[in-house]
Amino acid sequence: MDWQQIYQHLQDGGFDVYALGQHQGRCAAPYIVLRNNGCTRPGALELGLYELLLYCPVDQYSQFEAFIQAVQARMNQLFPAAKLVDGPGIHYLDPDVLGYMTSLTYQCPRVTHLNEITYGKE
Repeated sequence: MDWQQIYQHLQDGGFDVYALGQHQGRCAAPYIVLRNNGCTRPGALELGLYELLLYCPVDQYSQFEAFIQAVQARMNQLFPAAKLVDGPGIHYLDPDVLGYMTSLTYQCPRVTHLNEITYGKE
């Protein structure tokens, strides 16, 4: 599971999804910013971390919980390839976009060939 697959899965679910820096202006409707938070490499597995920054217009706060739950339900369809490991976090008012924000962090394990022993391979 990688960034592009998560992005496409959310878009196919009807969500407005953006990469970092893509969304411009005020938060007029709920949207998601998908961020790659790096990875860890415990042995042969690579654990990719992807953070979903969820935004809701300041005048639609009563709908924020439903939006968060809808995103979680959509992402749950990717389990076990994507597992919720943190969030939702505290709701913050982002004055730059006039919207509330929270985040969900997902861990995506995948096999890696980095750091493997390659005896006899050339």
